[in-house]
Amino acid sequence: MTDLTHVTTSVALDVGARLKLVREQNGFSQRELAKRANVTHSSISMIEQGQNSPSISSLEKILSGIPMTVAQFFICDPSDASQVVYRSIELISRQQQDIAVIIQDIPHKSPYSNISLQKCFLLVGADIGAIPQLSHQAISGVVVSGQLELTANTHVSFLHAGDAFSLAAQQPYRLRNISTIEDCVLLLCKA
Repeated sequence: MTDLTHVTTSVALDVGARLKLVREQNGFSQRELAKRANVTHSSISMIEQGQNSPSISSLEKILSGIPMTVAQFFICDPSDASQVVYRSIELISRQQQDIAVIIQDIPHKSPYSNISLQKCFLLVGADIGAIPQLSHQAISGVVVSGQLELTANTHVSFLHAGDAFSLAAQQPYRLRNISTIEDCVLLLCKA
């Protein structure tokens, strides 16, 4: 009986510690989470202190205030607090700009991949140059807004929002914003 009590207490502490970490990472006080989940503050406090082990339905109700599923709660590693969201203001502060092109690198976390993601703004009338560019990496892109003239080798294409392209490494290309009234925004993936 003592072993079973120890196991039950251990599980309650694990759930409680996990709940506290998840709650704090999402910026909620115990009271705020209780209000959002429509449960009592004391129930959350007791779970986090390991004094109460919630049923699956109780835990589900509490997690709905975050919102998070029970599966997410148990599968994800709450100790991994690495940044995954980059707000526009952060990207702007890190951007590179020449006269008519602005590039925002979107940080990449995997040390095992050489893929990079960029948000590229071709300002009105922007042209990356009359001399074709060559990239050491393959480039895929999608036009988010505006109008783009893409010259790939000797083929000229006109792309609009929602259109995409894919260029091989070392393939000569040229990009021009053909709009006279709006910037052309591209999302580029280089591999």
